[in-house]
Amino acid sequence: MALDSLKSILQDKVFTPGTEQYDASLKSYYTSFASSLSPGAIVRPTSAQDVSEIVKLAKEENLQLAIKGGGTMPWAGAANINEGITVDLENLSGVTLSPDNSTVSIGAGERWGNVFKILHEKGLATVGGRIPIVGVVGLILGGTTHLTLHIMYRCLTV
Repeated sequence: MALDSLKSILQDKVFTPGTEQYDASLKSYYTSFASSLSPGAIVRPTSAQDVSEIVKLAKEENLQLAIKGGGTMPWAGAANINEGITVDLENLSGVTLSPDNSTVSIGAGERWGNVFKILHEKGLATVGGRIPIVGVVGLILGGTTHLTLHIMYRCLTV
């Protein structure tokens, strides 16, 4: 019933076992034990409103959620979950500089390699992960499953 509710709300953003998107998401984890977990569905939100709907439904239906930023957390259950819902933040990406180039807004699904590439092109830098494939949200939150949709960082001119 919960899966049907999720599909009715988010339609083409919900992927179930056996679909190409589901399988691709599972194959993108850094560790084999994260890839071996089988969520009931993988959801790829494209907005804060989508995430809000997922969290509301999870609370109403008492569903367990896992949050996947880059998928590099080195322990089982951090970015994937058996039978629950994995929220894959891949589509919540983007790197936007403020008009004065003093802050950068980074999407929760972004990876550090892309962030540094974009900032470097502008002669800017910020602190972050040193491995390009690491997801922004997982590193910032220490691998916890809290959801952050918008991260502000100070930029340094280099």
